[in-house]
Amino acid sequence: MLSPAVTKRLIAEFTTGGARTGAARKRLEALTEREREVVVAVAQGLSDAEIGKQLFMSEATVKAHVSRALAKLGINNRVQAAVLAHDAGLLRQAAPAAERVPA
Repeated sequence: MLSPAVTKRLIAEFTTGGARTGAARKRLEALTEREREVVVAVAQGLSDAEIGKQLFMSEATVKAHVSRALAKLGINNRVQAAVLAHDAGLLRQAAPAAERVPA
């Protein structure tokens, strides 16, 4: 049994995506589509070289996208970017990296 207050909070979390998810999605709106793709790949734990191979760009371009994304989001490192992508639900939406790399 859950108290009515806890039940209401759980329902709100799962039906509206939760305040944390909404706030994370709002912050990520500042990014270009390509920057968002790079942030998702970062959140999946890929290195710059792996991201470049997956998204068909040079490692230097990946680094530039990561730097711009961090600056736009006002965060300091890749871990914070990964947490933000997770909170926004982007990892649930993204296919596993192995499925996206062309054969």
